[in-house]
Amino acid sequence: MIDMQQTKIKVNFSRVLGTPLVPLCARAKISKEYSSLFNDAKAIELIEQIDYDFLTLEKSSGDYLLFATAARAMQFDNKVKAYIKEHPHASVVNLGAGFDTGFYRVDNGAIHWYDLDLPEIIEVRKHLLPEMNRTACIANSFLDPGWCQAIKNENGIFMIAGGLFRFFDEAQVRQFFSLIADRLPGSEIVFEAESKSSNDVDGRCGAYGAGWSDEEPEKRDAMQEDCIRALKNGWTILPQSLKSQMIGALTTSTRPQSAEWDDFETWWDQLSAQEKGEAMSDFFFGFTCKCPLEDASEMVAWDDRITVVDQFPLFRDIPRDPSLSMSVRQFMDYTDEKGRIKIVHVRV
Repeated sequence: MIDMQQTKIKVNFSRVLGTPLVPLCARAKISKEYSSLFNDAKAIELIEQIDYDFLTLEKSSGDYLLFATAARAMQFDNKVKAYIKEHPHASVVNLGAGFDTGFYRVDNGAIHWYDLDLPEIIEVRKHLLPEMNRTACIANSFLDPGWCQAIKNENGIFMIAGGLFRFFDEAQVRQFFSLIADRLPGSEIVFEAESKSSNDVDGRCGAYGAGWSDEEPEKRDAMQEDCIRALKNGWTILPQSLKSQMIGALTTSTRPQSAEWDDFETWWDQLSAQEKGEAMSDFFFGFTCKCPLEDASEMVAWDDRITVVDQFPLFRDIPRDPSLSMSVRQFMDYTDEKGRIKIVHVRV
C-alpha cells in the first residue's frame, strides 16, 4: 500500500475512503494561510510528503468547510490542553483518528496517546505517522469493547471524537457512551454535535449550515456559489461510480441526465432556490447527520452516568479575521447564531 519514490510517499488509497484526507488537508491549508489562528506543522509536513493531489481536494472541499474542520481541531486542542494541565500523565484517546496529528500539537512530554480507527485506516496511518514511545495505534471499531483493555486508566482518560458520531445512529452512539461508562468510568469526552435543524432542507438554509435564509438572499446565493464552485473543482477527481451514486441519491424532483459536468450545470441553473438548498444537502454532504443533538442535556436521558461538562458554538472565541473570505465569515456567524454545530464535553 505504501511505496517510497524519491522524496514523496506514494500511497494507494483505494481501500481508504477519502474522508480522512479532508481534515488533514484542511489543517494544513489553514495552518499555511492563517498560522496566527492555527498551526499544525505536522499536517503541513505530511501533505508535502504524500504523493497525492491535495490541491484539487482542497478546491473541491470549499473554504468554509475546511475552516470548520480546522476550527474543530482548535477547540479540541484547547480542551485536551486544559485536561492534561490538571492530569499531566493522562491517556488521550482519539476516536476515529484517521490521519489526525493532534498529539504533535498538544504533547506535554508525559501523556499517553492512542489513535483508534478501522484496520484499513490504521494500516496507512502507521506508515505515515509511526508509533512512538507514548503513542499507539489501535485497529478496531469504537463500538467494540475490546479496545478498552489497551488504555492505561490510572491517571485519567480524555477522549476526542471529531466527525465520528454523525455517521452512526443514536442507538449506536448511546451504546458507545454506555460502553465507556461500563469499561472506563470517569472518562471525559469532547465531540462536535450538529443540531436537529442542520438536517432541515427547506430551501432556506440546507444541511450543515451551507446556506442562508430567504430574507438574506445575497448571503444565501454567495454560499451556494461557493458550494457549487467547490463541487465543480472536485468533479474531476471523483470516480464515475461515485458521481452516479451521488446523482442517484438526489432528493430533488429532477436529476442531471448524466454524470457529465455540463449536464449537471444545465440542471443546476434550472432549479429553484428551494431545490438548490436540497441539492446542496444531497451533494455536498451526501447524507444528513444520523445522530443530531439539539442540546447536550438530552444525553442524560441516554444514560444517567453521563454528566455534561460544557457545550458551546463551534466558532466560539475564534476571531472573524478580516483576511478570511466572506463565505467563511458568513458560515461562522450563521453556524453559531443558529446553533447548528456545537462542541460538547461530557464525563461518564
